[in-house]
Amino acid sequence: LYLPMVGLLLLLGCTDDFEEFNSNPNQPERVSADLLLPRVINLAANDIALEAWNEGNIVAQLTAKINFTDFDRYLWGTNSDLWGTLYGNLRDVNNILEIAEETSNPNYTATALVLRAWMFSILTDNWGDVPYSEATRAKVDGIIQPVYDEQEQIYNGILADLEEANNIIQLSGSPIGGDLLYDGDMLKWKKLANSLRIRALMRISKRRDVATTLQSIIDSQPIFESNLDNAVMEYLPAQPNTWPVHTYRVGSFDEYRLSLTIEGVLRDLDDPRLFNWFRPTDNPDDDPELLAGMPNGLSENNASNYNGGAANVSRCGPILYEEPNAVDAIIMQYAELQFILAEAAQKGWISGDAQEYYENGVRASFNYWSVVLPDDYLTRAGVAYDGDLETIMTQKWLASFLVGYEAWYDYRRTGLPSFIIPGPDNVNNDQVPVRFFYPGDQQTLNTANYEAAVARQGPDDINTKVWWERD
Repeated sequence: LYLPMVGLLLLLGCTDDFEEFNSNPNQPERVSADLLLPRVINLAANDIALEAWNEGNIVAQLTAKINFTDFDRYLWGTNSDLWGTLYGNLRDVNNILEIAEETSNPNYTATALVLRAWMFSILTDNWGDVPYSEATRAKVDGIIQPVYDEQEQIYNGILADLEEANNIIQLSGSPIGGDLLYDGDMLKWKKLANSLRIRALMRISKRRDVATTLQSIIDSQPIFESNLDNAVMEYLPAQPNTWPVHTYRVGSFDEYRLSLTIEGVLRDLDDPRLFNWFRPTDNPDDDPELLAGMPNGLSENNASNYNGGAANVSRCGPILYEEPNAVDAIIMQYAELQFILAEAAQKGWISGDAQEYYENGVRASFNYWSVVLPDDYLTRAGVAYDGDLETIMTQKWLASFLVGYEAWYDYRRTGLPSFIIPGPDNVNNDQVPVRFFYPGDQQTLNTANYEAAVARQGPDDINTKVWWERD
């Protein structure tokens, strides 16, 4: 009995110092903002870059699938991986906001607000009503079943975050570290915040008069001025920070092919981007310079046998696979902003020359992809500015190559370009889908809020339009 009692007394006596002796001074319990920021940027930008490759380009018919064609035929799942990645990443955004407040660094606050607005825009544009006001609050407030906010309210929050970010950024002082986009250049963050505001305003322009706000931003705030302001995360020439597709096995890369849709447009315009993004067929009996596309939305059998087989359909170009850092993870580009302003000017919502904005966008896209713009390109039939919105949206569509889901969002908002039509073997009654299904676990883990969102928004179906799409 004596020995156990002594042991107990010793144990009780040691508990006062237990935490001190068992704390690892080399493993801090709180991560600093400069370590969290690159993680947030990398995870989100990299994931959206892969979404652009795997699905964004496909649904916009910028590429087509020759194998595993379900997505191209609109046999869609929930895309729960993207949902999980973004919501998980938003928890770290909250941590950056907390640290920024504790350290009185408004520039970390601003970058976190911009990233939060961008990620929530993807979530709501892909699903509609989603958890927003109560999202990622389990740690602080114990909310594990967040309500789904209406998309209109989510966009109010997105726009407010971007405006606040622009207003609080300090161009001198309050430096930030870990910035994979702009290396701490806060003027560029201001330009991104305002350019994203313009994107968001155009997105909701069917439901709200956005003209006054657009003009105010253009008149008084910094926005992208050239490709030097592009919000892109550059990949590196060595692992582990390379373009992820570079590490795919060749067979996986080769599932993605030149679509007939983009081939037709680029050939009609004699557009040299065709030879940048795609390569000649592999059939040795063909002309060595021959490029041949395939229709989107073919069944597995029809796709694999189209035009006599895979050797007779062009693969994507070497720049998209063979170079580990030849492409970037794109958040937003100057070209996109110029096309948005061209549309706004053409509709009379802002002052400025719609043709000038439009031609700036075309030049910027060619420049970004290091393709020489032919001297007469801007005067060619089908390219020359003619006051037709489809002309603007066609060039914007081309410039959206590998830019997330932007081309799909534009098509849903405008119905343009009009040549995007469901493939012959689609399984969605000849309709281009307008949203993803909610992740399956939402029905079991957040049942009441999921059901309330569906009752309000409409059936949990790929053809249910979200708020900003409706007339």
